[in-house]
Amino acid sequence: KLLQGLNPDSLYEAAITVLMRLVFLLYAEERELLPINEQVYNQYYAISTLSGQLRSEADRFGEEVLERHYDAWSRLLSTSRMIFTGVRHDHLNMPAYGGSLFDPDRFAFLEGRAKGTDWASSKAQPLLIDNRTVLHILDNIQYLYIRDYRHRQRLSFRALDIEQIGHIYEGLLEYKAARTDTEMLGLPATRDYPLPFITLSEME
Repeated sequence: KLLQGLNPDSLYEAAITVLMRLVFLLYAEERELLPINEQVYNQYYAISTLSGQLRSEADRFGEEVLERHYDAWSRLLSTSRMIFTGVRHDHLNMPAYGGSLFDPDRFAFLEGRAKGTDWASSKAQPLLIDNRTVLHILDNIQYLYIRDYRHRQRLSFRALDIEQIGHIYEGLLEYKAARTDTEMLGLPATRDYPLPFITLSEME
């Protein structure tokens, strides 16, 4: 119902927005532009510490357990709202930064709200995006995988400048979302086939 009437371009723009929010937050936290050293923010809102918390849980109980929990997505939404609206609390104070990137009404469906609703007066019912999915999103943003995913190296966002962030955004614009009426498979990319998507029937 939330996606009804939403065209693929808008859906992809929302996906880009989520990714750019993460890039900005990782950049700002590494540069201590956000209160990363405050316990409340670090433990319950920070994006740079979230993947470690999820990975620790996965190592203890298995990644399958993460599929039954959905709080990580809500944490991403809460942090985005904090950036947009600011917060005044005994244990945490942040100014409101505003901006369209973190506007909770820009893509209301990300919060489980209908289009045209207002974040301040409409109850959010966040999409049921499980913690395992969020962990893999964060892993793929924060780590460079090499040698067939057997080794990984953590990336630093501290050294990013505005030009590089813009380059990331422009790179994402080279792709698009498209609807399909059948099951599709995405295979590992190669130099000759950078986007090898085929139908399940073709694979069979």
